[in-house]
Amino acid sequence: MLVVDFLAVVFLMSGLLMLAGKSIPNNINLLAVQSLALSSMAFYMGYNQGANGTHMFLVGGLTLLIKVVILPWVLFKLVYSVKVDREASLSVGLIPSILIGILLIGLSYDYAVPVLLEELPGGHLLSAALSTVLLGCFFMISRRTAISQLIGIVVMENGLFLCAVAVTGGMPLIIELGIFFDVLVGALVMGIMTYQIRGTFDTLDTKYLNKLKG
Repeated sequence: MLVVDFLAVVFLMSGLLMLAGKSIPNNINLLAVQSLALSSMAFYMGYNQGANGTHMFLVGGLTLLIKVVILPWVLFKLVYSVKVDREASLSVGLIPSILIGILLIGLSYDYAVPVLLEELPGGHLLSAALSTVLLGCFFMISRRTAISQLIGIVVMENGLFLCAVAVTGGMPLIIELGIFFDVLVGALVMGIMTYQIRGTFDTLDTKYLNKLKG
């Protein structure tokens, strides 16, 4: 389990490090690293399951293809197209964001999983997954750029996916395929919306969407 433990640490820390900077390309790279760790965990679990691990190999391959290759490529193309590679402003400062991120991790490891979810299997892997969901949610809230909010959504989805793997050992293949398809379509839709926001307001700061209120 040392391999899984190491990958879980990489998975979790990549989410925390996203809170430490304003560079959108760096956060895309961290998202790719997180997804690579998730893919590696799927491959490792599939290997340990032997003949029953075929679907985990498929999940690992799809994660590698969609979240490590295709999605970062789409996001990088989007960043270069709209010429916005840094957060202009943050809802929460960098240092408070890191402290809140550490607090969320501590809450997951010391209270949420051991106390509220003690009957569920998964142990530390479930704690890492829940922490990542919370980090992704906070990242999405604390950033105002549409691209960063999309990154936050994918981080949350990575955490939810790891939750399912930790608790059940893997969801039915048809559900996993549906999730991957939803993520890919969602990224494309958000990309189109980002172009629209940029074209309408000449900025990607989502606070200007308040101007659309009647």
